[in-house]
Amino acid sequence: MIKSLALWFSIIIGGFILFIITQIPFQMGLFGGYEGAGLTFVGLLQAITIIPLLYMGLRFLKMNFRSIGVTTDNWKKDSLLGAAVAIGWALVQFIWIIPHTGGASREDVAEILMMLDSNWVNILWYLPLGIIGGGIVEELYNRGFFIGALAGIFKDSKFVLYIASAFSILFFAAGHLPAGFVEWVDLLIPGTAYTLLYLYTNRLTAPMVAHGLWNTIVVIVVPILYS
Repeated sequence: MIKSLALWFSIIIGGFILFIITQIPFQMGLFGGYEGAGLTFVGLLQAITIIPLLYMGLRFLKMNFRSIGVTTDNWKKDSLLGAAVAIGWALVQFIWIIPHTGGASREDVAEILMMLDSNWVNILWYLPLGIIGGGIVEELYNRGFFIGALAGIFKDSKFVLYIASAFSILFFAAGHLPAGFVEWVDLLIPGTAYTLLYLYTNRLTAPMVAHGLWNTIVVIVVPILYS
């Protein structure tokens, strides 16, 4: 048990470090900077470094990706559920939250506009980061491994499952380095939604679709409304 927990913790820390170091060179302006093709490279780097790390961790824990929710079972229903959550959250954000919390002056909105540089081609470069790095890799890491693997160590204990879920929501939000109350809300609400989708379906399809679709919607709608 102690060895399994130590391994789980090591994978969580290792994955977190990989999320950071795959972005730093681009944010420093290297390899074209954190824009254009650099955004695609970040998403791909996260996939080719973090997914193998999770795979090795699961192997040592005598688990596999299916045991943490990677399956095509009921994928159509789960995909529709995830899409509905993403669209619902987008409506709340763009109709109510963003307009009442600064609109174009919000730091996150300004960062998106700067990242895209008023160039719609950059949206295509961003999508692999938002869908692969966010929708797939972050969900494998934050929901699948963080919750599923930890619960599996404790023989799928419901108590551990719910405790791990609560910490996963906080960890997901904190990992995005929110600067203030509004940013915490913007992260805690979808993080909770993705976690509830995972718990409800016991699969990662719905949270992956919800996360990836939200990332896609925001990068398309923000330039339309605020550029």
